[in-house]
Amino acid sequence: MKQLGFFVDISKCISCRSCMYACISEHPKEQNHRRKMISIQKKTQDALYFSTSCNHCETPACMTVCPNHCIRKLRNGIVILNNQNCTGCQKCAAACPFDSIHIHPKTNKADKCDMCYTRLKQNQQPICVESCIAEAISIHDIHDVQWSDYQAQLEEYTMKQITNPSTRYRVIRSPKQRYFQERGDNDDKPFI
Repeated sequence: MKQLGFFVDISKCISCRSCMYACISEHPKEQNHRRKMISIQKKTQDALYFSTSCNHCETPACMTVCPNHCIRKLRNGIVILNNQNCTGCQKCAAACPFDSIHIHPKTNKADKCDMCYTRLKQNQQPICVESCIAEAISIHDIHDVQWSDYQAQLEEYTMKQITNPSTRYRVIRSPKQRYFQERGDNDDKPFI
């Protein structure tokens, strides 16, 4: 069965937040931040930055607890929330282990990332993918072996696996680049 997921190349992410701002611009009525930036700093390595949102889990906990059946999973794996019948009980928000569902402050209804399902139906990429200037975010079927170098888990970022989140990560660790200036004719010019 097909399962679409976000693929995040952490090696490319520059923490510019263009994905977040584009999402906010694309969904102005929701007033919730559907995407958020994660920053991990360890003493032994450079900081890691990546964007995250709903993980469109293979077994979404939010879907099973909604008393009004507002959340459903499509055949392509996208988890959709239709908040028309939402009563704001917040059970879905409490069940999500990733804090990806929020209650709208004015409507008191649940809201979450839908992987820009309307855009996908028009053969467009989700706005976060389209706006990422570093091309760090993409969507693919998690079962496609072409993307097997992406991992479901990051050593530095523990995710609860009980719901089988579909977001995949790739980190290519490269040694720090160092630049040296040769001594010689240009000693009086500043090194840039």
